[in-house]
Amino acid sequence: MAKSLIHSLCWLLLYTSSSKTTATAFTPHLKQLAMSASTGDSSNAKRARTQNDYKAKLQSNRITSKDVATLPKPGTTAPASIQFLSDKKLAFLLAPDATSLSRQLFVLDIESGKRTQIVIGGEATEEGKFSHEEQMRRERLRLMATGVTAYELSKGGDDDKGRVGLIPHGGGLWIWDCADSSAEPRLLVDATAVDGTVLDAKLSADGSTVAFVADNEVYTIPVRGDNKPMQVTNGARGVDGRTNGVADYLAQEELSRPEGFWLSPDGQTLAFEQVDEAHIPAYRIVHQAAPGGLAPSLKEGVSPVEMVESTRVTHEEHRFVFSGTVNPTVKLGIQKTASKDVLWLDL
Repeated sequence: MAKSLIHSLCWLLLYTSSSKTTATAFTPHLKQLAMSASTGDSSNAKRARTQNDYKAKLQSNRITSKDVATLPKPGTTAPASIQFLSDKKLAFLLAPDATSLSRQLFVLDIESGKRTQIVIGGEATEEGKFSHEEQMRRERLRLMATGVTAYELSKGGDDDKGRVGLIPHGGGLWIWDCADSSAEPRLLVDATAVDGTVLDAKLSADGSTVAFVADNEVYTIPVRGDNKPMQVTNGARGVDGRTNGVADYLAQEELSRPEGFWLSPDGQTLAFEQVDEAHIPAYRIVHQAAPGGLAPSLKEGVSPVEMVESTRVTHEEHRFVFSGTVNPTVKLGIQKTASKDVLWLDL
């Protein structure tokens, strides 16, 4: 029985070690029970054990209902986007603080167990400071994390030599030399390099080219050398209801397909969809629960103009396809990244 109890206590200690609060609260009580079981304490053997003998003794910093209602939920922080750099190293995203949604990029040496954080320049964008386009995309992806939320790696062999990584961060795009964990990623595309927000960045499999969408058009840029982004697609910017390289709202929200373009492995060819939604009426979603509310209380020193501004309610509009109505018009084009000629497929 003693061995069985000690075995159960070991598992409980391992479970609680992931939380500072529960580990600190459980430890003294568990130690006492473990000592009693291992030494055959006669005082405990003389009476029948009750539920109180196994009850958690939370001494301080109790987990409250408010803690459970916040994000991330207690004990749910875990590595994400795990990818092997080589047979000895892997990369992953993790929030260093278990109470935060802000993730960072780490590299783990599998043999030594050493964990290295990849320090990325620029200032991470936090919730409430994203552009409208990026916020809408985050909502379609159901993405709550901030900081480094995604990265891509080029294809490689058995080691990480020659492999590069693409890291969107702070509104810009950064290139990472996977072979040197100590080297800081370099800025490839600044947030101000193009008109509009840089979205849906992709790295070609050979690590030569990066493509992304900005203001409804697709851009590419070589990874090596001092280059500027080059606009590849044309004809959507400034045209109401038309986009190039952006999945339509229906595909993103209902079909879980956020991509609107695809880059060839050598980065020389681009496939993209052109969406025309001009014939679909815009559907407005009003944010009535926004800070300030619809009818905030009149406060001393607040002018009538300020009062009107405080009651202004934000909204978003989508060309939403309702059941039984018309769909967006979608065309699929193939284009060389160095050419303006488009091959439209007859689908």
